[in-house]
Amino acid sequence: MSTTTSTPSEVQRSPKPKRSLPDFGTIATSYGVIIFLIVMVAVFSLLLPDTFPTFDNAKAVLSDQSIPAMLALAAVLPLAAGEFDLSLGAVLGFSAITSIALSDAGVPWPVAVLVSLLVGAAVGGVNAFLVVKVGVNAFIATLASATILSGLNLLLTNSSLLVLDSAEFGALTTTETFGIQIVLAYAIVLSLVLYFVMEKTPFGRYLRATGMGRDAARLSGVRVDRYLATSFIAAGVLAALAGALLASRGGTAAPTLGPDFLLPAYAAAFLGATTIKPGYFNVWGTVIGVILLAVGSNGLTLLGVATWVTNIFNGVALMIAVSASVLVGRRRRRAAR
Repeated sequence: MSTTTSTPSEVQRSPKPKRSLPDFGTIATSYGVIIFLIVMVAVFSLLLPDTFPTFDNAKAVLSDQSIPAMLALAAVLPLAAGEFDLSLGAVLGFSAITSIALSDAGVPWPVAVLVSLLVGAAVGGVNAFLVVKVGVNAFIATLASATILSGLNLLLTNSSLLVLDSAEFGALTTTETFGIQIVLAYAIVLSLVLYFVMEKTPFGRYLRATGMGRDAARLSGVRVDRYLATSFIAAGVLAALAGALLASRGGTAAPTLGPDFLLPAYAAAFLGATTIKPGYFNVWGTVIGVILLAVGSNGLTLLGVATWVTNIFNGVALMIAVSASVLVGRRRRRAAR
């Protein structure tokens, strides 16, 4: 039996594979959210040339969305592990109320914030126990936690508005550096840290493996229960941090504070799963999702539309984001096969 080999000259003359340009579908899948954001900024800039495309407006939008961004990043952790945490908005509200109540009672604000973080970790721990150990559906377990916290909010506030008395606590977020409120710097630092954890550490890889398929991850030696429980606890801590910072920045806390932050947080997280790393919940995609929702709400408000229009915008954004995330995930699985 004879064999044939190619000489170096023949190898050199062999045609090189051509690099195909990315098709429209790939671009739309990976960068559709970014493209839509750019288009929306352009449209609002044309419609509102004197108010929308200004540095002051951009600064205000970014500062206002720093705390909602933190809550959205908190939601990414259990989502990456394949679960939902519907208590995050309630944790934010309870943390804000707790920190103001403690501060007004004479507790130093660092201690008040620390207690709020511990409460967030405790709520996350209860959620983790119910979901991981008892086997309760995450929707039911976290919804129950949210309902309990809403009752405790009424107890702590006596169904009335709480007002922060501590100027030092307020300065924690309202102090300006380089012309912007320092709360924006907190959000940026948190995003960088969470990005490093999710993308550059074994924890992030194992957490994502848990969300992609627990049985396969467990067979591969991943301690699925540990990573799932950690995601609930870490999400509770981040939501509590967002609540404490919200109390500092806003200076007040109503008994009903919290649930209204939940839908935009999940809308941003699902929008994030359709960009940067399509099919995966990721930090920078979530940040872009937060900015997109903020730009839309800000532009509509400056146009003078009714409040209900903004609510519809957020609801439609969530609907589209979830649908797009499902389609992107389905396409990714087909490509893998």
